[in-house]
Parts: sequence; C-alpha cells; structure tokens
Amino acid sequence: MTIAIYSRKSRFTGKGDSIANQIELCKQRALQYVSQKNISKQNYKILTYEDEGFSGKNTARPEFQKMLAAIKANEISCVVCYKLDRISRNVGDFAQTYEMFEKYKVDFLCAGETYDTTTPAGRAMMGMVSVFAQMEREVTAERIRDNMHLLARSGRWLGGHTPTGFKSHKEEHIDADGKTRSAFKLVPMKKEMELVEFIYKKFSELQSVSGTMRYLVTNNISTKNGNDFTSLAVKEILRNPVYCIAGQEALTYFLEKGADICFEENEMDDKHGFMPYNRTSSGKDKQTRNETKDWLIAVGKHDGIIPTKSWVKIQKILNAKREKVKSAVRTPYKSKALLSGLLVCGKCNSAMRPHIHTKRKNTEGVIPYYYICEMKERSLRIRCDMCNANGEMVDKAIIDTLMKYKYAESAIKKSLQELKERLVNKKISESNKVGLLESELEAKQKQINKLINALGENGAQDTFFELTRQKVNELGEQCNQLKNEIEKAALNNTIYTDYKNQTHKDTMQTATVVEKRELLKSTIERIVWDGEQVNIFICE
Repeated sequence: MTIAIYSRKSRFTGKGDSIANQIELCKQRALQYVSQKNISKQNYKILTYEDEGFSGKNTARPEFQKMLAAIKANEISCVVCYKLDRISRNVGDFAQTYEMFEKYKVDFLCAGETYDTTTPAGRAMMGMVSVFAQMEREVTAERIRDNMHLLARSGRWLGGHTPTGFKSHKEEHIDADGKTRSAFKLVPMKKEMELVEFIYKKFSELQSVSGTMRYLVTNNISTKNGNDFTSLAVKEILRNPVYCIAGQEALTYFLEKGADICFEENEMDDKHGFMPYNRTSSGKDKQTRNETKDWLIAVGKHDGIIPTKSWVKIQKILNAKREKVKSAVRTPYKSKALLSGLLVCGKCNSAMRPHIHTKRKNTEGVIPYYYICEMKERSLRIRCDMCNANGEMVDKAIIDTLMKYKYAESAIKKSLQELKERLVNKKISESNKVGLLESELEAKQKQINKLINALGENGAQDTFFELTRQKVNELGEQCNQLKNEIEKAALNNTIYTDYKNQTHKDTMQTATVVEKRELLKSTIERIVWDGEQVNIFICE
C-alpha cells in the first residue's frame, strides 16, 4: 500500500503551516490510518508531494498533477493533506478531485480537519461538498447558456474552426454610444462550396458515408487543408445545419429533436442558412459532440446552399443508419495487436491498423489478425496495394528484437525498469487488498456472532428479534460479497511472480497487452512495413 502526503503553500512565511509542519502532521495522521487498518510496517510506504510557491486557485501544480497521475495508475491507496484548501480553494476543483479519488478507490484524510472518507461522517461531509460544487456548476452552465442565447439571436459567427466552404469576415459598426463594435459573419468561398455541394449530391446518390468517402479518396479529392477525407469529415459536412437554407421543414425537424430555437418563424426567408451553436462541448482531453437536443439554432447572416427538404431527408437517412448500427448485436473483439499508432505503410506512409478477417480461432486457440494499410482499405487498392502484415508474427518480431537490443542507457531500458516497478507495486497492492478484505470479513463475522449472542440473552421479543434478524441477514450478504472479492483478488495474486528477480524478458512476458503497448509507444518512434519486413525507429 502506498500513502501519498500532499502539501502546498503559496509562499514561504515561516509560520506554523509551513511545508515541513504540514508533512509532519500528515505523517502522524497516516500512521493512525495504517494502525486502524492493521497494516504491518513492511506492507506500506509513504510518499510526499510538495508544491511550494503555488496558489490553490487551480490545480495546475506540478507535484499535484504528478500525484494525480500516480492515482490514475493505481499506485496510491490513500491521500493525506493538512487541510482541505491545500488540495484546492475552489469547491468545484476539489469536488472533481474527490470524484477521481472515489473512482480509483482512494481514501482521503485531513490532518487538521475532520474530513475522513473511511468513516460514514467523513463521506457525508464529502457528499455535501459535492452537492455545493454541482450547484456551482449548474449555475455557471445556466449563465453561459443565457449568454449564448443572446449571442445566438444575432446569428453571427462566434469564432473557431470555420466550416468547409466559408471564411470568417470581420465587420465593424458604430453603436449608439459612438463606440466601434466588431462582429464576424461567414462568407462563402466558391471553390470550397462547390465541393460541399458535390458531397451532398454524391451522398444522395450513394446513400453511404463510407461510399462517399471512398469515392473522394480514390479520385484524389482532398479536404480544404489538403488531407484525404475520412468518414468523420464527410459526416461533419452532411450533419452541419450551416449549409441548410432556413425553411419550415428544417424548423420542424429541429423542434422534433428538442433543439433550442433562437429565432422567430418570420426570420426564415428561404435564403439565409442556419447558424448552430453548442454543437460540441470541450473537455480536458478532447471535444465531444452534443446531441441535437442540446443545440441552439439561429438564422445566420450567410446564405444557405442546400434546400431545406434535401437537408432534412439526408439527416433522416443518417439517423436511420445510426439506429441500425446501435441495434445490431455485436460481440466486441478485444484486439491483442500491439502496434496501433506505430506501424506505417512503407509505400504510402499511411497508418496500418489491426484487422480481422474471421473470428475463428487457429490451431493455437488464437483469433488471427493482420495489419492493413488504411489508404489501401479506403481507396479500394487504387492508391495503395501494400500486402497485409501478419499481426501475431510482426508483434512477436518487434518484442524479440527489443529484447536483443543493446540497452546501455537507452529509453528502452528505462521504460522496462519503470514497467517492472509498476508490476512490483501491483503485486504489493494485490497482497494488501486480500489482507484488508480478510480483516473486514472477520470484523463482520464477529458482529454477526455478537448479534446472535445478544438475541439469546434477550429472548425472542418480536421487535428485537425482527431487527436483529434483518441486521444479521444484511451482514451475511456483505460477508458473501467480501468472500467473492477475496477469491477474485487471491486469483489475481497467483498470476504474479517475484518481479524483483525478473529479467526484462520475464517482465515483458508477464505484462498485459495494455502495458506492452504503453512501453512500445514510449520507446519506439515508428515502425515501417515494407511488405517483407519491419524497420524499427527507436527513440533515444
């Protein structure tokens, strides 16, 4: 078990809440925690993360982020801090951090305050913090939406990545107070707009996104940035209301889908296009596409090009295809391929992705897979005809080559050592988990025995008997759940060996597919398949 102590101070003052004093108090609290859990000294360790000179107004602190990364890697079981504001002064940020603690089953303790998630009262306090944080998020979201409503009424372009066929044009005007104001509108670009019209026409003909994409790729028709079209890029153009001429059929469609309409019906003139807002939401890692019910729709300042009936018809075709895909019952294939994102085609330099031709297992009980060039697949062999690579053979060749590589002080040696340490920590964590579960099971069994003894002493009074029976049954169910968890944890424990004495080859053999992929991506720049062999480019 690993316990993390986190300390933070905005600036050095020499007062009682210094970094050193915070750590000392947190160590005392950590020792109480391990004592309560009956964890022996050799089965836990304490790590400290110190951020001095960093404010608590946000979570952009190096040591704090390092600690969060360790939590995501399941390397930490408990976090101890001096006070709640050492984590963050912002309730929303703290609630988000606590949600991560809960997700990764990390206990949270405060040395200077009564926050302890190992107790019912502590969890209740955290729940109250989360409620206030949720209210803060909802109020903020409501303000943002109200502001978006006002902006949407103007039908102007608010910036960002301009849709294919348009460019952003700045317009200035003088307001009633004599101040110069500026706003942006979309202005059509003839050549790009002809491409958009062609894509709509081709889809109406083929009624297939992938078919439209393949036609564009095989005929060397590129995006406005000069890249080959993907299915996602084609669908983005087909789904965007910015091309649709504002008309009654489209309005009815948006109302049926629950979109927020920010215009009056008399604003539709069968000329201007729609201006959609809130089509995407920005997260920490990526943008996610919102459902139509979350959109805000206004009439824009630009002209539309796709008749409203045609646009709505295409949306219904796309929706029907999506529902068909959702309703299809599929058993997901968990690929064992290791080289996704690394292997490229030696002929066209396109990425090669894992592909299966059949789900039948071979004589060794493994489903065979191949790496196929994406350009070959998308262009139906017209722009590339690179032969497929046998996945199992290529993956094995890469691992064998790395194991024979002269490590010296290379990135490979460092990554293998880090992987080995993670496996050791995993072994320790699994061992601790079994011990903690067994202790919890023993405690609950003692409770059951006490209740049964108390029942014998107090006789069969109806009320007391019924309450005791309910409690014993509840504890019995909890004991059964704990037994199942102990059995699973013990089973996982048996698949690990003594990692401290393993060679690098042993480490690779015992690592999971995900761990192997991470190691390869951290040590290899790219791998090129030339049709007969692979060429490895190592990161140094």
